[in-house]
Amino acid sequence: MHATAGSVSQPLFKKQRPEDIPVTLKSVALFRFGEQCNNHCPMCSNTGEPGLFFHPTEELLRRAAFLKRCGFARVVVTGGEATIHPGFWTVIERLAEDGIAWDVNTHGRTFSRPGFAQRAVTTGLQRAIVSLHSFDAATDATIFGADENAHFETVTGVDRLLEAGVRVMLNCVLTQLNLAQLHDYLREGARRYGRRVAFKFVFPSTGGKGGQWPSIATLRYDDVRLPVRHLRQLATELDLRLFLESFPNCIVQDPTSANLGRSGFGETHYLDDASGDRIYAMRHIEAELSAYGDGCRRCAALSRCPGVARSYAQRYGVDELTPFAPSPGLSSGQEEEST
Repeated sequence: MHATAGSVSQPLFKKQRPEDIPVTLKSVALFRFGEQCNNHCPMCSNTGEPGLFFHPTEELLRRAAFLKRCGFARVVVTGGEATIHPGFWTVIERLAEDGIAWDVNTHGRTFSRPGFAQRAVTTGLQRAIVSLHSFDAATDATIFGADENAHFETVTGVDRLLEAGVRVMLNCVLTQLNLAQLHDYLREGARRYGRRVAFKFVFPSTGGKGGQWPSIATLRYDDVRLPVRHLRQLATELDLRLFLESFPNCIVQDPTSANLGRSGFGETHYLDDASGDRIYAMRHIEAELSAYGDGCRRCAALSRCPGVARSYAQRYGVDELTPFAPSPGLSSGQEEEST
């Protein structure tokens, strides 16, 4: 039985992660250009704060210089949608001049423009995470909060990125609208791309401005147990690269499953989006936004489990989680604190 909104039947705790960690040659910073976007996804996880909507070009250049001084050699550029920022190329070229490579988290539409993907590669683009929530144009457009043309631009953008030699990961957020389409999504992805792309399926966040959208607000972990288990089986059959984000290990029934959140993608640091002059350890940010039930303390998969979003735990509790019993080779040891 589902817990009702606001019911928390057991104490919650969070993992302790240091706020600061050293910057090394392998460090990667998340670099937001602002929350501006030409999609209007009803499930958007951004804050919606007016002051974060649009960072002026000069401010972004200042932040790029700050990241250089910190010693970063790589960043993940994101928004909103960074590629529509009027100063996009100015900032990207500054990164290139400073020897900083970049990846991008994008809806992919801008990359459908002739030459855009190739120019991105010549200025240091290496990887792209592209949001694509369905191969059915109408469904994808609804989740994008745009018309169907946006869907086709995204698909073309993926093609252009692959042609330019960029490593692409498709990012599919689960909603009530596309949950029944997941097998079709993966089969169509296999037909179009095979192993040329990786596929990532994400349990949605309700922490941002889109948290009340019914298609994600009513989605529960119990709803996705079987679909995600079957999805993983199909990926194995089709020899595809499949990753999961924000799924507790007990939900996917695999104590060894790895979570590909931001730190899993390689982002080690977060550049403060409000001030632009402070960096935090990404694992610290993730830990602050996640929660676990008291029963999870003894779970064999605790050390690798992402838990659930704090907003989810506060709304629904954590009774859906079923901890794994300790077993040889799996350690539940983990610094933690009550919350």
